[in-house]
Amino acid sequence: MQNCSVHTVSLDEQPGLWDSLHDTSADASIFSSTKWLTLMGRAFERPPLGFVLTCDGAPVAGIPLLLHRRGPLRVSSPLPITLYAGLLHGDSRIPSLEMLFDAVERKFNFIALSTVTRLEDALLMRSRGWQLRKQETIRISLLDMENVWNGYNQSLRRKLRRASEGGFLLDNDPPVSLVVRMFEQSYRRHGKLPPIPGATMGRWLSSLRQAGIAQCFAARLADGRYAAVRVVIRSRSVLYDWMAGADPSVSPSSSHWLVHALLQHYSESGCTLFDFMGANTPGVTDFKRSFGGDIFEYHEAEWYRPAFVRHLNAARIKRLRFKRGFR
Repeated sequence: MQNCSVHTVSLDEQPGLWDSLHDTSADASIFSSTKWLTLMGRAFERPPLGFVLTCDGAPVAGIPLLLHRRGPLRVSSPLPITLYAGLLHGDSRIPSLEMLFDAVERKFNFIALSTVTRLEDALLMRSRGWQLRKQETIRISLLDMENVWNGYNQSLRRKLRRASEGGFLLDNDPPVSLVVRMFEQSYRRHGKLPPIPGATMGRWLSSLRQAGIAQCFAARLADGRYAAVRVVIRSRSVLYDWMAGADPSVSPSSSHWLVHALLQHYSESGCTLFDFMGANTPGVTDFKRSFGGDIFEYHEAEWYRPAFVRHLNAARIKRLRFKRGFR
């Protein structure tokens, strides 16, 4: 019989056990790494914790959370612009995840995770009162750029041909201030507040660039005007489309051109997969679907203790959506 226990580790101070799990997990991505979680924790002033289940001393599963206090409640709100970071499985055989979920549920009053959930995990979580909402993203194979082009719809191909006639240049080092400004403008143009304040976004993005995690790109015209920006994250051979912004008054097809240029650039540098990181918003989803690719599912999961916290959180989300222009 295996001897199992759960360890709570500070990723700022003692990340060794979490790193060991991350190194052996097939579910691991850059978004569940110590480096990503610690930089995000500093940007949002929330200590990053790793809950690690060990069996016979070996880490076999874990959940990363950012600790935040809201009055008397201990909460871990959704990690902003961070997907697939909710639950890691190591290579070792896991007898049960019950002990791991017991530990995190005792520690928090509210937990939100974005996770790639196996069927057995989903059944366990639902049996424990977790709410799971299926989400989708679009992933494009970059192994053959001719196939990528053939996957584009006809409307996108026409837009790319027109955009190429406009003489766009690919800028691979635009200022962070420009990226943040265009990111904010993309929301404000539709009467919505951006999900992250510009000052916080700027500090976070600067630290990610300095750490070599994030790469910024821009579509620039020959006269110096910027039409679109995009920030991508590379994790091994996978490229994640992390954030974006555009000024359609400069060129209405600049974002299409920029994504296509990045697919070409990273296909040539060894990336095999491009992930749009979510395709769940009307309009934005139409843009992403025009590039073809395949649907990939993940889950947004939430847990509350006691039950009234759910109603408090629902009211908070409703207020935030109203402020950001969603009705």
